[in-house]
Amino acid sequence: MPQLTKACLFSLFALFGILTLTATWSAQAGGSFPPNPSNYWNMGQMPLPSNGNGDIEHCTLASNNLKTPNNVVGFNVYTPPSYNSGSQRYPVIYLLHGVNGNEYNYFNGFNNNTFFNSNSGSLPSRIDNGLADEAIIVFVNGGAGSFYDDWDNSTNNGPNSSFPIMAESVIMEDVIPFIDANFRTIASRNGRAIEGFSMGARGAIKLAFTYPDQFCSTIAYSGAAYEEIPNSAGPDHPRLGELPTAYKISTITANNAASIRSNALQIRMVDGVGDGAAGQGGGNDDLSAQLNSLGIGYEFVPNQSGVSSHSWAQYHQATGAYGLNFHFQCFAAAQSVLSAPIIMGTADEFTYLPLVVKPAPVSAGSCN
Repeated sequence: MPQLTKACLFSLFALFGILTLTATWSAQAGGSFPPNPSNYWNMGQMPLPSNGNGDIEHCTLASNNLKTPNNVVGFNVYTPPSYNSGSQRYPVIYLLHGVNGNEYNYFNGFNNNTFFNSNSGSLPSRIDNGLADEAIIVFVNGGAGSFYDDWDNSTNNGPNSSFPIMAESVIMEDVIPFIDANFRTIASRNGRAIEGFSMGARGAIKLAFTYPDQFCSTIAYSGAAYEEIPNSAGPDHPRLGELPTAYKISTITANNAASIRSNALQIRMVDGVGDGAAGQGGGNDDLSAQLNSLGIGYEFVPNQSGVSSHSWAQYHQATGAYGLNFHFQCFAAAQSVLSAPIIMGTADEFTYLPLVVKPAPVSAGSCN
């Protein structure tokens, strides 16, 4: 048998390494994800704060973007104090949770018994106590580890799988149409904002940048996983590591820069001075530089005081009031340029997204 040269041995070791990595990825991608499919999109009825003048209710809808029996999506909806006493329409602010969160994630940072107190720092408490203008707030369940993407078929959770993860489509084609059809909203970008925390900050930036004609403003608190999925997603997450180019926030930003500018999307990014997790995976710092290079206006607070840990509640306690005002300034500016008051059609006439027909589940959902 001929003796192997060093070059040949090196090649064999390199090939072995590639095959090992491929096998590891295949095993990872072929594993069962998520571990708890029955409550991945809907946590069901759980205690909600109830000591306010406004109201919070749990809603569900059956999504055509998912597959039975795990196609029921849950979300919580806050309506302000005046909602039940008139016919006024309200702007809507969508809140997106972080990794391993759900539609109740926001409330975990507060005490349910004091959630609506004027000093709690929660967004509903500010509205409830007259410290901010009134709005509907939707606490979305976007999937615990979805990173607010529609996954492709490179894992077992693509659209052709038995458990597709289609978070972007669920929000844009199911949740938002349901809210606009079943609540008195300003059903256009003139009265629609989106913000999020950590993974949810990525989601808020991703959706607002992809659909700048559908959102007036967006806020990213401790934006994470803009370019890669970090280890904090869990060792069994099938998409750990660098994201494919099409999924990177830098790519989405570059591809939609002209539309972001032409729609005058208002952008705010905040990282806490004591939040060690802020920006992991390529976050607000890198995006700030890219926005500068593309001539896109934005606000960025890289060292927000009052934030000592990776806590959504701390961000809203420290700068939530400013964030609400940020959204409302955008709403006011957007509506001031309208030539006539907003006139809403019936739910059946609802067509807020271009080239998207209102999904059938909109009328099949419910709130409790």
